[in-house]
Amino acid sequence: MVPSRIAYIDTAKGFGILLIVLGHNDLAAYHPTLHKFVYSFHIPLFFFLSGLFFRPERTFWETAQRRFQTLLRPYLFAIFLIYLGEAAFSNMTFPVIVGRIVKSLYATGHYIDWVQLWFLPHLFAVALFAWLVWRSVLGRIPTLAVRLAVLFVLLALGVMVMPFFWPFWAPMLEIELYGLPFSLDLVLASGFFFLLGYEVNRLSPERWLAWPAVLPAALGLLLAMVLVLPPALDFNTRTYPSLWINTAEALLGIAMILSLARALEAAWLEPLARVFRYFGRISLVILVFHVPIQESFFQKLVRLGLSADPAIVLAFLSGVLIPALIYELAIHRNPRLRPWFGFPAEEALK
Repeated sequence: MVPSRIAYIDTAKGFGILLIVLGHNDLAAYHPTLHKFVYSFHIPLFFFLSGLFFRPERTFWETAQRRFQTLLRPYLFAIFLIYLGEAAFSNMTFPVIVGRIVKSLYATGHYIDWVQLWFLPHLFAVALFAWLVWRSVLGRIPTLAVRLAVLFVLLALGVMVMPFFWPFWAPMLEIELYGLPFSLDLVLASGFFFLLGYEVNRLSPERWLAWPAVLPAALGLLLAMVLVLPPALDFNTRTYPSLWINTAEALLGIAMILSLARALEAAWLEPLARVFRYFGRISLVILVFHVPIQESFFQKLVRLGLSADPAIVLAFLSGVLIPALIYELAIHRNPRLRPWFGFPAEEALK
């Protein structure tokens, strides 16, 4: 992948992480249509973008090691930060903290205090699942159309089984559990978008993404579907009510964001592209910190008497800019801390 392609993908990641922050605001209560629009594609977008960088030619253990460094290591560090803060600044007892840490290692959103972190261990599982599927099945199929058909069958199976695990009864433990560990019950569906990203990347899609009609067509169709059709999508709560509608909306949203990122490569839009590219490169830091920051700001602003809309906007800005400040002040130049957030230590002084 050449640098120009990485640049527009970073821009797309920037759009994606801003949508995730916005989706975790109080939009559902005050602007449900906008909330539904964001949720129609923002998580499939990140699975797709992650798949662009998939390299099945690597060994399984090399894939696992790389994904551990960029996904599981930041997840474990974030869990450490959460409960270090709880021990230092709350009345939570040590046995309660240990119990919550153990629950968080199950790694589904239901058991994590900062629920957005479920995505990191699940993406680790998706990458390994994708490697196994590609090396054992898809990589042996020479025809693209057949590979895409197999991927869609996997998606259909994933959507079919999704409701059975939220929750389900574990007879050996005699308790009710929410999802399989690392959200493994989602890998068929999330793996579809991940492997689709890999397939699309092999086709070098930059040319058709630059067509002027792609962006307005994808945006228009997606808006029409969101406004007219009822089903809403949420991977974390295993909500995928319509295989055809939700998949079409997700794919339209992905095409829209990629086309928008490609359009920003125009010279006169380069300063704006750099802003989104920056947020894309620090997207993991924003993902880790935005929920508690945004929720805290919103509650304080409402208590001060600010109305909902400006409070939502200001809370959104805090959820983006304060993690960026954390990155610049504590992580960017710190070779010891950078690897815990998925950044190469050797780039600390650049």
